[in-house]
Amino acid sequence: MWRVENREVYFIILAFFAEVIGTLSGVSSSTIFVPIGVLLESLQLTLALTACLHVLGNSIRLMLYWRDINWPLTLKFGGPSVLLAGLGAIYSDHLSKSTFAIILGCFLISLSLIFLLQKNSKIFKGRFIPYLGGGLSGFLTGILGSGGAVRSLALTGFELTPFAFTATSTLIDLGGDIFRLKVYIDKGYLQKENYFYIPLLMIVAVVANWWARKWLEKIPREKFKKIVLSFVLITGLISLSSGLIQIRK
Repeated sequence: MWRVENREVYFIILAFFAEVIGTLSGVSSSTIFVPIGVLLESLQLTLALTACLHVLGNSIRLMLYWRDINWPLTLKFGGPSVLLAGLGAIYSDHLSKSTFAIILGCFLISLSLIFLLQKNSKIFKGRFIPYLGGGLSGFLTGILGSGGAVRSLALTGFELTPFAFTATSTLIDLGGDIFRLKVYIDKGYLQKENYFYIPLLMIVAVVANWWARKWLEKIPREKFKKIVLSFVLITGLISLSSGLIQIRK
């Protein structure tokens, strides 16, 4: 019989807040969920459960924001994102926890600071930005479990409303999530003894997205962009700190 342990309770609580914050901030929930989750479970299980949470959460969000999707951007971002997410997932077992956390942390901190200080958003509007942003975010999502920050940074240059931003980012993310989840399962990241997490994550996805939508309606476009970048920076600091802590142990 399965017994509830503290780390499992904390893991579900983390999933809830990551899903809420991920929706409100415009960044992927994995940007918060993965760096902290690896402190509670193995990197492989955390990656698999992150993909599960993404598939469930993104499915709920698509039902809520379907009419707000920007289809041209979705197609440009989505193709490279899905393909490279699968490629990244194949190589996801080549990184240690500490290496993973430090690389991800430095990456997020660097990008968020650059774009918070960059007042001219034309840097995001090059012809190939959607393809590069989609490909890089997909690859990082597959190999590190968290590449949504890159996609969010690229999408901030297209002057989308909060609802359109969330809907477009969600649809781009979903294809890659399904692809990498299959790879993770094939690699044995999700074992039968961990299946109990799945219905709990389903409940988290429904409640968190319903609650987040209430708040998202009240956020102005410019404020939303600053929130996205600020949360990317905070998450980078958390990830870097967790990696350094693991090295010292």
